[in-house]
Amino acid sequence: MLALFLYACGAANKIKKSVDKDDVYVANPRLEKKYFFPMFKMDVFLHSVQLGFNDSPEIRKVLQEDKSGGALGEAVIDPEDALSVARMITARIKRDSALNLREAPSDLRGKAVFQFCLDFYNSKELDSITNHLYKTKYSKPNILKPIK
Repeated sequence: MLALFLYACGAANKIKKSVDKDDVYVANPRLEKKYFFPMFKMDVFLHSVQLGFNDSPEIRKVLQEDKSGGALGEAVIDPEDALSVARMITARIKRDSALNLREAPSDLRGKAVFQFCLDFYNSKELDSITNHLYKTKYSKPNILKPIK
């Protein structure tokens, strides 16, 4: 019994040492994961659309008006994580539109930004990236690191 008590205290001390005073305690880690996935995927989608249209003022205005992203995602998710994935999909859009200029009929030439962004949003590839990122960076037990 004493050994079990000492083991439990040691485990608690290890957890306390990894917790900073600025960390946000999350009572239910399942809710954390449940909300992380759609928030991250939406951030990637919005950044992909923005970058796909070369960060034009018109798209920026539309995205500012739209409330799909939400402030909670920005507070919890490192913007560089979503941007790096969005840059990957934007590179694919540019590559496809360059190929498209040579091979497609004249009325279908050009970028297909929304099609690429929606297809990627619904892809198993983005699910896999999101899952990997969650496990490696955002799944500390009951803790969310605030972005500084």
